[in-house]
Amino acid sequence: MNKIFSILLILVIFTNAASAAEISGNVASFGKKLADLKVTLNSVTGTQSQEGGMVYNFTQLLETSTDQNGDYAFSDLIDGMYRVNVTYNGITYGENTGLKGKAVADFNLSEKIEGYVLKVNNTLAEIPIRLMDEVGIELMSTFTNKSGKYSFNRVNAGKSFIVEAAYADVPYTKNVNASENADFIVYDSTKEGDVLSVNVDHIILSQTSNGIKVDEYIVFMNTGDKVFFSKDRAYVGISTPEGITRFTTDAMECCLVREKDSAWIDPMNPIMPGETFTTQISYVFNPESSNNLFFKGMIYNTSYMTVLSDKKNGFSIDNQFAKKETVPNEGKEFEVLSFMNVPKDQKLDIRITGYVPSKTGSPEDFNYLIPVVALILVGAVSYPLLKNKIGKKQKRRFIKKAPFSNVSIDETSEENEVILQTDAVSENAAGKDITEMSFGELLVEKISAFESIIALENKFNAGEIPEKEYKELKKEHKQYATLVIKQLKEAALNLDLGQPVPALETMIAHIGDIDILEELLEREKEGDNRVELKEAIEQRIDDIEREE
Repeated sequence: MNKIFSILLILVIFTNAASAAEISGNVASFGKKLADLKVTLNSVTGTQSQEGGMVYNFTQLLETSTDQNGDYAFSDLIDGMYRVNVTYNGITYGENTGLKGKAVADFNLSEKIEGYVLKVNNTLAEIPIRLMDEVGIELMSTFTNKSGKYSFNRVNAGKSFIVEAAYADVPYTKNVNASENADFIVYDSTKEGDVLSVNVDHIILSQTSNGIKVDEYIVFMNTGDKVFFSKDRAYVGISTPEGITRFTTDAMECCLVREKDSAWIDPMNPIMPGETFTTQISYVFNPESSNNLFFKGMIYNTSYMTVLSDKKNGFSIDNQFAKKETVPNEGKEFEVLSFMNVPKDQKLDIRITGYVPSKTGSPEDFNYLIPVVALILVGAVSYPLLKNKIGKKQKRRFIKKAPFSNVSIDETSEENEVILQTDAVSENAAGKDITEMSFGELLVEKISAFESIIALENKFNAGEIPEKEYKELKKEHKQYATLVIKQLKEAALNLDLGQPVPALETMIAHIGDIDILEELLEREKEGDNRVELKEAIEQRIDDIEREE
């Protein structure tokens, strides 16, 4: 099952309470109060798994039954995290409750979740379906009938659930609310790389001690008609020069295989047809050991690749088949080599001239990052590559309390851009203004905006649009992308911390601004003060600082 849906339960934290705490609730179904049902109270413990998730265990503490009105209660408790289970008609329903003084966990077993499983427009019978609560604990299971339909009855009203269908060893999951339908389109699966291509491959070269540091950002796309996945692992490959040192990646160690001229990463989750997977790697190579050539082999067909080097590095980069440009950014100038539609198995050699070994590295050594947020700041050729604040890392600071609408989020060049189209609406947003979008919708909109810039640049380079039209459209796309980024930061700063912790953890993983994270941390400390959420925010801050 997708790990993001299965790691949700929280480590139990018990603290001394000033007074006894209580969990109570009511159990009903279609308006009828349910008496004499078994209700148990459980503690929660967890351990870290080798693949980075949590394995949770539950220990029963107390047991009671609902009274004639369907009510139950557990008293004389201490604050902490608990799970309440109710058993009805052989099915155990659960509710996770963070207890602080008093908590209510009601069960209204009156809704239905149903749907179909289809493959190439044909419904499939005998497909296993699981219904799980929002923390990934299974409540019910069934199979699709001859019509490809499944149904779960007496679902707890007003709650969120995960529905999972399994086909060809691939788990398909959807988050739904009670009474919603969840249909699944399934595919055959493969772990062969012939269904993959590379949409974007961006490489930054920077001077460092005893070599050149390489930061690489790669976007893979499944262009086939099968899911790229295997329960026994499926790997995407990234070529590297031989003899590299100081290799790092954003992938977990358990999902990485290194070879002398490549790195292989298991995405862990299925890559569906038409979907993408993004990863980053960094390493140091010594150009003197390769006759001042940087070799890059194409494991997959690659639509677009760039190689960038700050002119202050003191060396130059060239390739006879590349389009070469000088791109300015925040007072710096970058040499950029661009390649389009590079076929699989082709090997590119980038000649490095003027390289002089440095014993200490440049003052900006290891401060390059490749965040997507920088896409629009470097120019259309090199946008996904450079961090706004290339250079010395700034001291962390806390944002003083102020109305959210007036908070200065980040001191980047984005703030200095004049935004003319404040009412811009993306063609991918179905007419929805970005100020009305949720955090998740804004993330999708950001990717869409950046892909529009890529598509525009490709059309211009292919001679499909005139220069005047290209410049006008490029300006519009950049303005809109800037708006989306600003709105995304605003949404992050105003994040509703009352949401379930797993949902918040997913959003926090997409926030790259330490100031915003520290503001959220302060709000949580003044609010519910949930240790699991604080740890998630602090871990994200640590991850960003390690990258910098």
